[in-house]
Amino acid sequence: MNKYTATVIKTGNSYALRVPKNYVEDSSLELGQKVQVVSPVLIQKKQDPQAIKKAIRNLQKINAFSGIKDPVKWQREIRKDRPLPGRE
Repeated sequence: MNKYTATVIKTGNSYALRVPKNYVEDSSLELGQKVQVVSPVLIQKKQDPQAIKKAIRNLQKINAFSGIKDPVKWQREIRKDRPLPGRE
């Protein structure tokens, strides 16, 4: 993954990212094209294994899954594909 330095600029009532010409060329972007960028918060956030273990222990203490009679059936129902919005 290439890293580029972007500059935040104010444009009227909004903000824009000014990126190097190489970014546009490497991404084959056209003038006016809309692109999605990943949130920096998502990139930096890491899982905490101890917090996950603690959460699982807490779920066990309160019997959060006691209402599930057949775990295999429950999991299959949870994982069922659902129609995507706008698709038949």
